[in-house]
Amino acid sequence: MLKSNILTIFFTVVFAISTFAQNCPNTDTLSEKKLNIPGLIAIGTITPTVLTGMYVYMNKAWWSEKQTKFHFDDGIDLKYALNLDKLGHFTASIIASNAFSDILQATGVSKEKAIWYGASLSVVNATIIEIKDARAPYWGFSIYDELANIVGAFYPVLQEKVPFFQAINFKWSYDINYSYETEYYKYRLNHDELNSKGKPQGYSFIDDYDRQYFWMTIDWATLFCKEKPRYKFPYCIDLALGLSGENLKTENPNKNIHKELYIGVDINLTKFFKQKKAPYYICKYLNFYHLPLPAAQVSPKAKGYWLMY
Repeated sequence: MLKSNILTIFFTVVFAISTFAQNCPNTDTLSEKKLNIPGLIAIGTITPTVLTGMYVYMNKAWWSEKQTKFHFDDGIDLKYALNLDKLGHFTASIIASNAFSDILQATGVSKEKAIWYGASLSVVNATIIEIKDARAPYWGFSIYDELANIVGAFYPVLQEKVPFFQAINFKWSYDINYSYETEYYKYRLNHDELNSKGKPQGYSFIDDYDRQYFWMTIDWATLFCKEKPRYKFPYCIDLALGLSGENLKTENPNKNIHKELYIGVDINLTKFFKQKKAPYYICKYLNFYHLPLPAAQVSPKAKGYWLMY
């Protein structure tokens, strides 16, 4: 149920972008187009609905405790999940910034303005979440989370202004293998009431950082083989560096809490399109998810995987 809510939100955004992108065959010429008023009205209806759904989900999963007065984080945040959550804030803000920018361009706003407006809207969106945290009794307004939000939101602007950074992208993935129980899962199992399926009611996959992976991909072909066709192998394959953690919520003193570093490969789905039409935009947002591919763990131990989430 939790996953379906997030997927509904994700594909609603993709649907909105791809629908209105069809009215703008080439986004490079959007600055010459007039505002698409019907599209703007539709986006103005769909976007708040999507954001509301996201906040309803997060309110249930994250802010269900009694609200308190506004306060700043007292240092707990810097101990949480070995700060892997900062990468989550950074990556989510990149996605939101791109989505807002593409939506604005699809309604006729010039690309130059849209990337700045998109970044600003992403910051506003993330700041609202931080303000909600600021009224939660256990958490508080985290300056470091907000900095990650801001840097992530304006990273697409940096990519637009400095072409080198277009070859450096960031992705997220999630290990859907539930044949094992992470320490966070066990923690919730010991502290929550169980649902009808025997699973903890308070379990939230966005809080289970043992199962999450954050990737930085390097488009080596764009950097070093600029004349080669991107859609052909191996130029469509990027290098990938991944970071995750283990035992992040353990109550077992014998468990070692640590980060894990991975190196692998990634498929850049956007390289298969010459024109920025609906299929391109669908793959653009699917591309923020790192597909299962061969990888190797290099720290704290060496281990190879035929398929690594």
